[in-house]
Amino acid sequence: MALRKQDVHNKEQQSTKRSRVTFDASPELRRRIKIAADQRDISIGEYLGAILEEAVPEEAHLTQQIRPITERTLNSFLQMQNELIRERGNVPFSDSTEIIHTMREERSKELGEL
Repeated sequence: MALRKQDVHNKEQQSTKRSRVTFDASPELRRRIKIAADQRDISIGEYLGAILEEAVPEEAHLTQQIRPITERTLNSFLQMQNELIRERGNVPFSDSTEIIHTMREERSKELGEL
């Protein structure tokens, strides 16, 4: 997604910042968007902006509530973990903290020899 900030003036002649949002759409989807915007006698940008204003909640509603993990979710994760271990020939994953610690020690030794 590409963003380009521009300064524009709103109806009250107050300076507001806007960002350009770019996304890929199939030719068929773009055609349908263009037709829908033309039917309303507005630009594609105005049409998509109106849709997004309606679909995307205000910032006040964007705060994510932290919920405890459910037993169902935990069981799903454990099932995925077991499937991954089975695919690896019943060899569990190495402890990444140990790998990082070992690599740091090796790097420290290399630097000490310089």
